[in-house]
Amino acid sequence: MKYVMPILLLVILIGCSAPNDLTRNQSAAKSFLEKRGYQVLSYEAHAESYELTKQKIITLPYMMYWGLQSVDPVPFFGKTIEVEKFSVKNHPLSAGKVNVFVYVVNGKAIGGTSAPSDDESDGGYWSLDGKTLEEVQVKSYQDWQKDWLNKYSE
Repeated sequence: MKYVMPILLLVILIGCSAPNDLTRNQSAAKSFLEKRGYQVLSYEAHAESYELTKQKIITLPYMMYWGLQSVDPVPFFGKTIEVEKFSVKNHPLSAGKVNVFVYVVNGKAIGGTSAPSDDESDGGYWSLDGKTLEEVQVKSYQDWQKDWLNKYSE
């Protein structure tokens, strides 16, 4: 009887604990967001997976997505980019909910993009921290586009 109670208690504790439903990529993305000061409201979806190539990086919308990153895309050519979507609060874009798309490579979050959750248009692009392309690249869109295409076109 003295062994039954501890075992029964252990079984109850294990059975009542919440399952960890997040994958390795999702957990890495969530931690990445929390370290940046965002309150994660929910995990929304696995948005997409793609291989980053020179051809992809010079076509829209991927050219814009990668222009908004603070990391150089070159080390990620030939790698699979997993995009995880979360809903967060405490974001510079909006006092309300903001959708963030975190880019994960080999289980490590490397960057992402964001948009206000009530924005249904395809016209707005912001960095993970809510900056425009001109703010991230510190040049006009036209100058950036010309330089980007020269750099990554074959």
